[in-house]
Amino acid sequence: MPTPASETGRSRIGWLVLRIALLIETVGGAVLVWDVVVGFFAATQDPVGARLSLLLAVLVSWVWIGVTLWGALARRAGWARGSALTIHVLMFAAATGVLQGLLGDVGGLGFVLLVLAVAGFVAAIIARPAVDPAAPPVPDPGAGA
Repeated sequence: MPTPASETGRSRIGWLVLRIALLIETVGGAVLVWDVVVGFFAATQDPVGARLSLLLAVLVSWVWIGVTLWGALARRAGWARGSALTIHVLMFAAATGVLQGLLGDVGGLGFVLLVLAVAGFVAAIIARPAVDPAAPPVPDPGAGA
């Protein structure tokens, strides 16, 4: 009997790298959330709407990464791969913005984001979702022709 794609060595390595990348991003996101919360209360001269929108964007992004990490850790779910691919494409865009100085003047952070984005993207491509052995097989639409 052939081995399911989710059980191959490459797929396991992909899930491991993806989980590590998402864990690093979740911890880094927690630090960022804390900095934004402190800045929210410190910047009393800025409009509250701008501060609130930044705080909400950071919180939603952090929760998104955390939920994706949970999906990758708990179930190796297919949706976690798609979510991780999207996160890492957006992270690649943010990393290039940081490296160009558009989103801040922190070159070291830009390189860290770039490495995490590429590693997470490649890992999400390599990882395969877990296959439920009790699920009925999916029929091949081209098999009947």
